[in-house]
Amino acid sequence: MKKIIIGIAILLGLWLILNLANINTSYVIPTLIEWSTKFILPWIFLYWFVRLVKTREK
Repeated sequence: MKKIIIGIAILLGLWLILNLANINTSYVIPTLIEWSTKFILPWIFLYWFVRLVKTREK
């Protein structure tokens, strides 16, 4: 429950900072989510997969 509250607080802080900087949040946030799912998450899953293979070999 504590992690959920922290995550919500971070998102609200990000939203507030972007609004204060006059940045269109309805464009920026979905673009960042799309970019992270295309480029960052596959590397994380690859890292987990390699670690799984290494532990199975032992």
